[in-house]
Amino acid sequence: MRRERRLQLEARRHQLVTRSRSLRLRLAYDAQPLQRPLALADRVLEGVQWLKARPLLLAAIVALPVLLRPRRAVTWALKLSWAWGTWRKVQRLVMAASARS
Repeated sequence: MRRERRLQLEARRHQLVTRSRSLRLRLAYDAQPLQRPLALADRVLEGVQWLKARPLLLAAIVALPVLLRPRRAVTWALKLSWAWGTWRKVQRLVMAASARS
């Protein structure tokens, strides 16, 4: 009886291992179209982490336009501030509408 059960379990294990192998291969094949976009996302994240590790460089990049063209920098700062405020208002409206539903 024990031997039968052990043989059944071994057969079931073999089936599961075979199925797992085929599912992994299928997943790898199906995921191929995502390979490039995910690689690009990885590179962007690496770039963000690289910049986070160098805050002075980031500050210099932001300060350079302010020093070279202060009027243009102020204009862009006002535009970005307006866009950010509009974005926040839209977010609040969407959240309020979804809360009502």
